[in-house]
Amino acid sequence: MTDTLRVAASLISPHSISQKVAVCGPACRANPITVARQPLSSQISHFFSHLFDTSDWPARWHCGTWSDFHGWLYIASDLLIFASYYAIPVLLARMLTRRHDIPFPKIIWLFGAFIILCGTTHLLDAFIFWWPAYRLSALVRFFTGVVSMITLYALYKIMPMVLSLRSVDELQHEIEQRKIAEEKLAASEFLLKEAGRIGRVGGWEYDVLSKKVTCSSTIYDIFEIASDYDVDNPGRFSFFLQQSRQQLTGAISRAYNQGSPWDLELQITTGKGAEIWIRSCGEAFYDNHGNISKLRGVFMDIDKYKNNEHALNKSHEMLFESHQQLKTFTHILSHNIRNHASNILLLTDLVDTHTLDNNGELFTKITKVAHGLNSTLNDLSQAILIRESVVAAEQLSFRNITDKLFEIMESEISNSSARIRCDFKVKTILFPKLYLESILMNLMSNAIKYKKEGEAADIKIRTYLDKNGRIVLECEDNGIGIDLRLHGSKIFGLYKTFHTHKEAHGVGLFLVKTQVESQGGMISVHSQLGKGSVFKITF
Repeated sequence: MTDTLRVAASLISPHSISQKVAVCGPACRANPITVARQPLSSQISHFFSHLFDTSDWPARWHCGTWSDFHGWLYIASDLLIFASYYAIPVLLARMLTRRHDIPFPKIIWLFGAFIILCGTTHLLDAFIFWWPAYRLSALVRFFTGVVSMITLYALYKIMPMVLSLRSVDELQHEIEQRKIAEEKLAASEFLLKEAGRIGRVGGWEYDVLSKKVTCSSTIYDIFEIASDYDVDNPGRFSFFLQQSRQQLTGAISRAYNQGSPWDLELQITTGKGAEIWIRSCGEAFYDNHGNISKLRGVFMDIDKYKNNEHALNKSHEMLFESHQQLKTFTHILSHNIRNHASNILLLTDLVDTHTLDNNGELFTKITKVAHGLNSTLNDLSQAILIRESVVAAEQLSFRNITDKLFEIMESEISNSSARIRCDFKVKTILFPKLYLESILMNLMSNAIKYKKEGEAADIKIRTYLDKNGRIVLECEDNGIGIDLRLHGSKIFGLYKTFHTHKEAHGVGLFLVKTQVESQGGMISVHSQLGKGSVFKITF
């Protein structure tokens, strides 16, 4: 009992019984004990068989001269290090079990094992003050070294990946950029949703594998069904009228078998019983193996446009019918009046004016009126034919046409001493030959007819391309010109004359305008009194 009390007392105050226990002090170090050398295998066997045997060493309190403060400071430091080293792996393990997305979890587990072993060496260092288990301490330190080297190698292997990770600043910048992108995406999604709502366009998707249909909210509005309607129900095709249903199912079948897209105008009966027109567009999408994975498309409410189209078609039909009636009436009227005018002329030709005595002069005037009426009806008939007839266009050479006209107008050009110059930057044009000859002849005749008194006519004819790539024909003269302020609005009118020339009838420019516009072109004029005129035709 006394010995037990003494040993217990030595744990608290080791130096109180130091005179009874062997101390490894300076004397020991001065006279070391020589240990007999044994084979390595025997040493290893002895090491592991006496792993927990502490008889070969004294406790650390008895090895050297430890003061109470020095010893307890050493022990307390080791215990604090041990406690911290054991607490860190606990926190790491808790972090790994709660966050499965932490990168490099294996290296963290290795760090945990390394830290636990390091903490164990400090714990043993504290125990050695009373329990000199130096063999066990050496073995734990060896394990610590092995785990340390494994951890070092593992850390070396993942170092490039660790260095490639983005920094906190980079992640913060990415987060800010992502927030901006998400805000823009939200704004775009809102605008797209609003555009679909206002434009009455909704999208849908059919997943071939899951056989699930996904629709945008606008489709529920178009079909006038509740938002909780089961769109996966095969009865969804019952909304379509029979003919439209056949068209849609056929298009979907072709999309499955051939991958063909579709664009159809269909009629449906909405959930509220209204019959409306919709437009259905869709196509198939394939996975990486070339198999159809999804069908996607849109439905658009086009009922308003179809109603407008039907109304427009009806108006067009009515207009066409009215035009045909007017056309028929015009031909009948023109034909009958021309017959009457021709009959009057024939009757006047049968009368001998010499036998009329005092009424001869009156009859002569009636004859002139009859000739004028017949001429007017011929001009009107020609204008009607130009507007109604379809004349075939052909590839024409401006040079060939003008050369032909020069031959026809040779005497007229010679008598007026007219000078005509041509500059054809555009050589040819696709246009009716009869019309182009008539246009050029009328323009040249007018330029010669309305030249200045006592001055030869100087006429320039040229062609070129305007900024829009259209062919332009210009005829410029140095004649007496036209006062456009007075006559600009009626220059191309029928029987509109602006000079007292005896051959001015007011028909030529009217026919030119009619012929040009019948082929989709336009004509304009620039003129000043005494400075000539420029007629510009844009084909």
